[in-house]
Amino acid sequence: MVNASLKQKLARGELVVGTLMTFDFWAGYLEIYKQVGMDFVFLDMEHGAADLAKAEELCRTARLLDLPLILRPEDSVYHLLRRYADMGPSGFMIPWTEREEQLETVKSAIFVPPRGRRGPGGPSVMRTRSLDLRGWQEVEDDFFVCFQVETPRGIEALPGLAARDWIDAVMLGPYDLSLNLGHCGEWDHPVVVDAILRVLKGAEAAGKPCGMVVGTLEQGRFWIDRGFHFLSFGEATGMVRAQASAFLSAVRE
Repeated sequence: MVNASLKQKLARGELVVGTLMTFDFWAGYLEIYKQVGMDFVFLDMEHGAADLAKAEELCRTARLLDLPLILRPEDSVYHLLRRYADMGPSGFMIPWTEREEQLETVKSAIFVPPRGRRGPGGPSVMRTRSLDLRGWQEVEDDFFVCFQVETPRGIEALPGLAARDWIDAVMLGPYDLSLNLGHCGEWDHPVVVDAILRVLKGAEAAGKPCGMVVGTLEQGRFWIDRGFHFLSFGEATGMVRAQASAFLSAVRE
């Protein structure tokens, strides 16, 4: 199944690096990311402008490339999650997670009875080898679920949230966390750094890998040195901006 390698690498503590799709949803990026060695891609439906048809196209392309595409929904809302699950993503990343009820909603939306309330259908039927219960349980076992910690309340709730056996990882939301700590965008502020390391330690105590978002090589090194091995790096338009800026600055000198 498509997530097997991702889950195994995380379990072994290997460096795992992926990226985010928020502004540009060209399916060809997935082929590029696969070729250069990205381990996963987050599809951002929380802040991005992709519609349902584009999300399905990207999920299908990623499956054909054997590249985990993990969808970030707008919120933990049953009808949204169930509909997105039908598009055939490799998993979900749930934003702003603070409460047990949010993850119970996820469970209801991604698991068929008796574990949940999902009645599967749509393009997701292409993910399963058979349409009987065994076929859907194989899909569920492969499904990757992580949640984002972006608030002080989320940090406090982390131990209980991460304890579920079907949660695969914890992911930081460092920008919103810095905002909610009163230091918006100051990722290197001691208060923000301390909060991020609390999340890392809480995830490790629960036996779950913890992911961090980075935008530069220097940030990557900083957080790897502090124990992170699960990184989400950049976004296509940001990479274009950085490369174009670096080139123009150098060539004009």
